[in-house]
Amino acid sequence: MNGPMAILQDKRVLITGGAGGVGRAVARRMLDQGAQVLISDRDDIILEEVRHDLGAFGNLYAVAADISTQEGVARLFEHVDERWDDLDILIACTGVGSGPLLEMDDAGWRNVINANLMSYVACTKGAIDRIKASGISDGMIILVGSISVHIKAVGESVYNASKGGVALFAETLRKELMAERIRLTLIEPGAIGTHLQPYSDDKLAEFVAQAEMLPATEVADAIMYAATRPPNVDVVTLRIEPLNQKIC
Repeated sequence: MNGPMAILQDKRVLITGGAGGVGRAVARRMLDQGAQVLISDRDDIILEEVRHDLGAFGNLYAVAADISTQEGVARLFEHVDERWDDLDILIACTGVGSGPLLEMDDAGWRNVINANLMSYVACTKGAIDRIKASGISDGMIILVGSISVHIKAVGESVYNASKGGVALFAETLRKELMAERIRLTLIEPGAIGTHLQPYSDDKLAEFVAQAEMLPATEVADAIMYAATRPPNVDVVTLRIEPLNQKIC
């Protein structure tokens, strides 16, 4: 549990997609290291489950917001500003799955792009504005992408377009932020055993046991590694995958 030497003591951390498996796992680790954490997700019922699950921590806050929309992003940052004067770290974990383009209507593929890419750009801009305003010299942006952009599996064209956009956004923006002393890390996990996958809990556990999917806790540990480096160290890209990652 946290104490006076907790490595993230009093850091203000915003986690989008905070009700998902990775978001929930990294929120627990951040809280355990003394951070103040605000999680967001679009489903208030699931957020309430997370609040109950992590109820032992006094520095956890939550807001329901659909950040695939401009209104949702505005709502999220209104809560950030009400809760804190500044911000130290953004962890973007929001993600929705996708089918093949030819099986999607316009609303479906636009939702994937808005949720997986546009929300990352909007929340990153909002976080940078607040990090800069705070005057701190160790602000961080951590974006969760996907190794799918390297695998290019059939049926994932729209998903890959969104996550490919995140990768290029992260790799380019990192250079733009050097002068601001804001670090940016791209985390690229392989398949994760969470409900982003279309399987039952038992089936997901089976995939994890067979090393075909990562447990969410391992991805959270990768995020924590990046978040706890000293200010003069920038983890640029961290790719993590299960031993038996499907590659086609």
